[in-house]
Amino acid sequence: MKNNLSMFFTPKSIAVVGASRNPSKAGHGILKNILWSFEHKDKIFPVNPSVTEILGLHVYSSLLEIPINIDLVILFVPPKIIPGLMSQCDEKKVKGVIIESAGFAEVGEEGEKVQNEILKLAKKFKIRIWGANCIGTVTDTLVTTFEPFDENIRVKGHLSIVGQSGYFGGAMLLQFFSERMVGIRKACSIGNKIDVDECDLLIDFLNDEKTNVAAFYLEGFKNPRKFLQIARKSTIPIICLLGGLSPVGKKAVLSHTSSTVHGSPELLANLLSQSGIIQVEEFGELFNVVEAFTKLPVPQSNKLAIVTITGAGGVIGADIASKYNIELPDLSKKATEKLQQVFPSWMPPKNPVDSWPAFELHGVDKALRKILSILLQSEEIDMVILMIACMSVAKTFDPMIVKSMNKYAKPLITYIDGDKKIKDNWTKTIRSNNGVVFYNIRTCIRILHFFNQFKKHLDRRVI
Repeated sequence: MKNNLSMFFTPKSIAVVGASRNPSKAGHGILKNILWSFEHKDKIFPVNPSVTEILGLHVYSSLLEIPINIDLVILFVPPKIIPGLMSQCDEKKVKGVIIESAGFAEVGEEGEKVQNEILKLAKKFKIRIWGANCIGTVTDTLVTTFEPFDENIRVKGHLSIVGQSGYFGGAMLLQFFSERMVGIRKACSIGNKIDVDECDLLIDFLNDEKTNVAAFYLEGFKNPRKFLQIARKSTIPIICLLGGLSPVGKKAVLSHTSSTVHGSPELLANLLSQSGIIQVEEFGELFNVVEAFTKLPVPQSNKLAIVTITGAGGVIGADIASKYNIELPDLSKKATEKLQQVFPSWMPPKNPVDSWPAFELHGVDKALRKILSILLQSEEIDMVILMIACMSVAKTFDPMIVKSMNKYAKPLITYIDGDKKIKDNWTKTIRSNNGVVFYNIRTCIRILHFFNQFKKHLDRRVI
């Protein structure tokens, strides 16, 4: 699959048309982000006929005044003047244009006419168009959005994500960075998808060695059959949140991005599943699934062990696991004998593993290190949920235990509840060390269900 979007992700020169000296305007934010994030500082060209200097950079009155050809042009100007700028882009050998201004098909017939005219000119001049009605990109080498970012906020990683919403370039990325400790390879706000669409980006992600997880928020597929065909060949997880599945949601889509809405939700869900795509239901679940897939290995089967501080947690976990066809196997004789050395003689360990008696003998930290190691080395166990309570009797728990279990290359999800202050501290420590934490047992089980779905896709994928 060949698809060159390098002009958007790794350009050698950038012009910002609509750059502004006013810090409250988007044209200022775009230029400021490019200035701190872009490697080639001498190849940044602000364009504004009303000023001569912005942020220490010389400002040009038009694209034609720039002394070199340009790879990427970012436009934050009124829609009606953009068609007239396309010929200038052609003259400057521009390869790609990001349109971050709004006022196109999403606002009505006149906006749609302008949008269609831009596409016609782009095809004529062989220029790729990104947007319109979007906020650009955040990558590990370039930030073109007007949302304020800086080096201290941005976290580099292996997630590439697409959204038809400015929320993806703002609050969502900040939550990935600051709370979930998930780093970004490429974050792409694509708005109305005049030209570049989800298929282009999925191909790009699958060809990118640094992308390990792909995620999408879409309000319609431009070419659903093509997207599904591409996805079937994927060796990385593809996570998809779809908006506009209900009648009222479809109406909202028309005024948001004017996208082509989906067909039958049931049929679409089946097609996504058959193509190996993981469909999530809302933004919170998207965060959860992305966090898990970016940090944890894929299990070889659906065999789960639950380690809990209380028998009740094991019971509820087992009940929910059965609804998702996740098996809690009996422990092997070998594993049972090893565990018995950690437990008192009157307590034969079983799955779920009620660990409180072992905690009383050895302390929480020492007991858990032994119990988790034994289970993660057992052939009959391929994934583990650790349930731990944030209370004074468990104060010897060291959240770094989770990191020490990474060497076994099996997914370990931690469920915690209890005192908020302790919980926040443990959560931050675990997530900062590439671990995964959730506060809902069903969430833990559902994540493992998605892992098993993806493993089945890998086993049957189209090569």
